Amino acid sequence: MSTTTSNLPPITYTHSPRAKHLRITIKPTQTITVTIPKHTTKQQAQQFLQSKISWIKKHLQKIDQQKKLQQSLPDLPTIDINKAQDELFNRLEYFSDKYNLPYNRATFRCQKTKWGSCSSKNNISLNINIAYLSKELQDYILLHELCHIRHKNHSKKFWAELDRYVGGRSKELKKELNGCRMRMRE
Repeated sequence: MSTTTSNLPPITYTHSPRAKHLRITIKPTQTITVTIPKHTTKQQAQQFLQSKISWIKKHLQKIDQQKKLQQSLPDLPTIDINKAQDELFNRLEYFSDKYNLPYNRATFRCQKTKWGSCSSKNNISLNINIAYLSKELQDYILLHELCHIRHKNHSKKFWAELDRYVGGRSKELKKELNGCRMRMRE
């Protein structure tokens, strides 16, 4: 393959004893990092990078498009994050009790791509960006993550249960949520 990396942003190679596979990470700042597991040479990592040039360029273009979109969005209103977190955690607790969906603990943090998640240990993580959504979409996300207490996947049973809690509107609310954008974080 004769494609070069000269037209790419600077590339950093880092060795990681914990890594099991070669990995390429591209951050919103367009920083490219190649993680190299033990027993893999830098030459092998460079060959791997060469084989992924088209993938890298595609993702760099996507980052550029997201940045342009972010710049065109109006500024978000100023909110009290602590107050928003308290309100969301109170509603999460309310839904947990109401539908008998006990979770282990909840956290509120900045995530790049997910509105929320539920771990195998029933720990729920909520994205700070939820605070900017309507109450209806906030409740949809809370209930979505609580449904993962019983269903660790997106099976028909999962969607049927979520539908019961959101008045049969899970598809509609999911579509509305997909139209919402998160603020990109560095």
